Amino acid sequence: MIIRQAHDRDADCIASIYNHYVRIGGATFDKDPWTIGQTRQLLNGSDSGLWVVACQNEDSLSSQLDGWASARPFSVRHGYRFSLESAVYVNDQSKRRGIGRQLMEALIETCQQQSIHYLMARIVAGNEGSIDFHRRLGYEVIGTQKEVGHMDDQWLDVVLLQKLL
Repeated sequence: MIIRQAHDRDADCIASIYNHYVRIGGATFDKDPWTIGQTRQLLNGSDSGLWVVACQNEDSLSSQLDGWASARPFSVRHGYRFSLESAVYVNDQSKRRGIGRQLMEALIETCQQQSIHYLMARIVAGNEGSIDFHRRLGYEVIGTQKEVGHMDDQWLDVVLLQKLL
């Protein structure tokens, strides 16, 4: 498994992996799938943050990515410049092979190299697998935002986790 920085050419596969989770629900509050253009903007914009992808080898086509992770600003205010929100998504066919952990470990290392001090994760309450996953990576639960999201005609809570680097 190769973990590398994401490139513009990865936008289609990053969107495809993410859009699977938009379709099935429960992991994101997005309703509309990401377009390739939107994903390129996320990768290359002024507040793009840090992105890593997993693939089988250096020659893998971007369409063969196994997953991706990002750490992006959750606020544009100057005081938050060393604090990012992390996310990780694994291709549905690549689950349960440790790829998510490898991606997050690489992302955390990249964040440390960039002098990032704080990572947060916001996880839909009830997604115990994701909460446990983050806890195993050293994130700690710091609270729950009650009924902060509204999807499929219901109010949803979000669990907040943090990791100090």
